[in-house]
Amino acid sequence: MTTEFRASVVTLDAGSDDSGSLTTELYRRIEGRLAYPTDLLDIPGLLQGAILRSEHAHARLLRVDTTRARRMPGVHAVVTADDVPGVNRFGIVVRDQPVFCVDRVRYEGDAIAAVAADTRAQAQAALAAIEVEYEPLPLVSDAMTAEQQPPLHESSNLLAQERFDCGDVDKAFAACHVVIEQEYRTPRQMHAFMETEGGVAIPDGTGGIVFRVGCQSGHRDVGQLADILDLAPSRVTVEAMATGGAFGGKDELTIQPAAGILALKAGRPVMIQLGRFESCRAGMKRHPVVAKMKTGCDANGRLLAHKVDAVLDTGAYASLGPAVLENYLDHATAPLYRIHAYSVSGRLVYTNNGVSGAFRGFGGNQATFAIESQLDALARALGRCPRELRRINLRTVDEPGSRHQPVRWTVAPVDLLRQAQQSPLWTLQKETSGRWLTGTGMALGAQGNGLGDGLPDSGGGRIALTPGGRIRVEFGFADYGQNVGEAITRAVSKGLGCGCGEIDVVLGHSRGPDSGPTSASRSSVLVHGVLRRMLPLWKAAVRQQAAVLTGYSLDHLAHGPGGIFHLGQRVLSYRELAENGRLEELVADAAQDFPVAPGQEKPVGRYLQLQIATVARVAVDRLTGRVRVTDLHHITAAGRVIYPPGYLGQIEGAAVMGLGMTLTEDMPMHEARMQRNNLDQYLIPTFQDAPAQRVDVLDDTPGNDPFPVRGVGELGIEAVAPAITSAIEAATGVRVHKLPVDPGVLLKGIHRQENLA
Repeated sequence: MTTEFRASVVTLDAGSDDSGSLTTELYRRIEGRLAYPTDLLDIPGLLQGAILRSEHAHARLLRVDTTRARRMPGVHAVVTADDVPGVNRFGIVVRDQPVFCVDRVRYEGDAIAAVAADTRAQAQAALAAIEVEYEPLPLVSDAMTAEQQPPLHESSNLLAQERFDCGDVDKAFAACHVVIEQEYRTPRQMHAFMETEGGVAIPDGTGGIVFRVGCQSGHRDVGQLADILDLAPSRVTVEAMATGGAFGGKDELTIQPAAGILALKAGRPVMIQLGRFESCRAGMKRHPVVAKMKTGCDANGRLLAHKVDAVLDTGAYASLGPAVLENYLDHATAPLYRIHAYSVSGRLVYTNNGVSGAFRGFGGNQATFAIESQLDALARALGRCPRELRRINLRTVDEPGSRHQPVRWTVAPVDLLRQAQQSPLWTLQKETSGRWLTGTGMALGAQGNGLGDGLPDSGGGRIALTPGGRIRVEFGFADYGQNVGEAITRAVSKGLGCGCGEIDVVLGHSRGPDSGPTSASRSSVLVHGVLRRMLPLWKAAVRQQAAVLTGYSLDHLAHGPGGIFHLGQRVLSYRELAENGRLEELVADAAQDFPVAPGQEKPVGRYLQLQIATVARVAVDRLTGRVRVTDLHHITAAGRVIYPPGYLGQIEGAAVMGLGMTLTEDMPMHEARMQRNNLDQYLIPTFQDAPAQRVDVLDDTPGNDPFPVRGVGELGIEAVAPAITSAIEAATGVRVHKLPVDPGVLLKGIHRQENLA
């Protein structure tokens, strides 16, 4: 039986939300009144903390003398590895990163000591007084040869390797009419948050400690911090506060261990915020990838064989590198396309090149850049239209995924392609002479929700009535701009028939329900599922007490604005219920596991698949080789849209981040040292660089779909790079295989093409 999708198409714009209401939280965010962790300067007794970083990318640590620093004016605490109360290690997947280095430093951002003083200037002066003696060690700076170099940790520099296989790939290649082999390189990208890593650690007066920080999983942080500080988890509280961006870069611990140790040592609150220079040097980066791809098809363009060998540079410590490797390889199997046989393998290696970890796209967009470029190259070799080659290879909604797992699509992939083919960007006039060369290109991408294969992935929430009669909804997620607070408010408002102003949403508190990390575009899916379980429980409990208090039949009571109604008339306000009822019984909790592909012997993640087609229009300067992206048109299929402005913002914002990765953003290394230390050198796109964008939504989600809502935080970045490089090729005849695009290299390619003409 073939499933037929009849997708409706909606174009989103800034006016797509017609609800006419904004929550108090959203007003505060728009007006700039939402507190960041490092705005908390009025805490009594607050000290300023600072971290001493290594001067070397790799060296033996011979001596750390803090004697002078401890005597400096205003200094209240100086700590080193000897002062770590518990385990001197942290890391989400592998606890291989020291809080403070003991005998060796492995990258130039490694922490050696920390200071707490009355002022930031005094803290910096004390750091300068700490004497450190190093013995430089040979550098491991090339990921491609890292496995042959002396190990940075106990064993090999090979941290992880994985492969996915399907069929006899050698036999399949032998049957190919055309085979394309190419190497692709993607950059070490920086998150470039509006607010750098920071927060405050506050002793609670009873031996415990409270962290108010920028982080993406307060509950997970509690587990690591409790071990580091040698405290029971119940003595550690984390409040994940809204910050100016995260994008994966605050998934790992940042300043929390140093701030916590200083606060316990000094007995006073300690704030640490990394300056931009320090954030550039020590902060998390996107994994640079070198991938060799070989892809073949028959004379009709049917994909027969595909082989990938990728190397990911995780830097000095693991962080979430093993999970990024798995997601990269999952995308490298080309989940949108039907391939007869493939062999996809990857290695994750240690180097002295900083630390790489979670980053929006999580390895998927690096793989998609190469996959979509391969398809364009095959089409060119066959003399076929790239869009037609894609059409004949796209999976249907009834086929299993690329790893033989069941997949839940929201629309048929071919419908997405059809809409992309109708984009008005294809009709714009092409300039083939003069200074500016213009062209249009496109790429497809698929992105799954959830943490992935076999990783624990569940989340819960809570709803209660406060003593003041407010509806309080709690989730452990932090809201970093994905509008999860707004989505919760709207869903509860709809479910209870009340106004948004009656609801208080509390997010990111480790003493509340554990919802798991704010990552992998998972929060929207879990919020919808948990609320679907939780709201009926709470409504039943409220109506039960209302029946006792009012004397009306339970069957004739209903929720509405401000309270409980009987036959259309409000008979009990929520305030009256709070004052006269039993509040301890008006609490409902619910949780669920994130949905994974059913019926698999080994869990296979990304069961919920999202799709995007990005059409790009570029203008290339023949004098300089500079590329200007003038238009991006995204056609998305990601389930039901709950909050249109939020959906639009996520797609457009992710696309601009992908624009930076494609054209300007890179953190080059020289002898394992970062070559950019500020945003005047590391160039992120500004409003001046942002193209005109259009976002279309394909959605035919049935009302009884168990997973109607998907998370789109990463979807917008998925296909941007290959769409832009496809458009560059359309304009110039030059295909780019290394990102970011080098204007000089592109210019040489343009001149070469013109000389051949």
